[in-house]
Amino acid sequence: GQRYLNLEPVPDVVHIDPAKNWSTLGPEWAMRYLNPDGEQAMLTALAEKNPSGTFHLRLNKLFAQLRKQGVEVLLDSTLRSRERGYLMWGAYILSRVRSGKELRYLVKVLDQRNREWGLRIPIRWSMPGKWQDIRAAAQAMAETYSVVFATESGAKNSNHYTGVAADFSAVNLPRELTLESPDGSQKKTFDLSSPAEPRDLSLSPQIIEWIETHFELHKLPYDYPHWDDRAKAKTLN
Repeated sequence: GQRYLNLEPVPDVVHIDPAKNWSTLGPEWAMRYLNPDGEQAMLTALAEKNPSGTFHLRLNKLFAQLRKQGVEVLLDSTLRSRERGYLMWGAYILSRVRSGKELRYLVKVLDQRNREWGLRIPIRWSMPGKWQDIRAAAQAMAETYSVVFATESGAKNSNHYTGVAADFSAVNLPRELTLESPDGSQKKTFDLSSPAEPRDLSLSPQIIEWIETHFELHKLPYDYPHWDDRAKAKTLN
């Protein structure tokens, strides 16, 4: 029942050129349908998508409290296009295939969903050569996206598309972490001095539970960086 996270370093995508129309799968596709660039732009995108919401403000307050105590916080994604979500899902499922037969079947599914969902993304999910080569290309593509978990339902109707989801990590938590609710009414200090403590927010159930309650967020299980706005999200992916 245990699940393991891929903590391998993510490839540098800065110098990768965007994929051309009808090119085969690979890291180049991560340079198309781009997310907002930079933390401030990501938070602004949330505010613009939901002008009456406070999701971006609650995230900002949480990040500020964590960073003040030396925590390394990285906001990776907020608002995302459906095209990018589809490509991430495709890379993820093809990166895990175990046979040529399974790969051929999933390529047909991906092409069909591309048409059914009205995306019209000009990508070729297959290429000449061994099926293992296609899987390797999918693995490189998935790693460039930093995708650790993806589902078809999430690719079709992700909370990222409506601006009520954020992918972020918070590591190097201090031995003693203090958090305060956004309105200042509640405060709690967590003792993280035990050697058994991961000092990683996404792997700390007690802290997650407190944040979910007092910051009105929801941590999606089995998706390491994913958090939803509990007030509005459907918690798909």
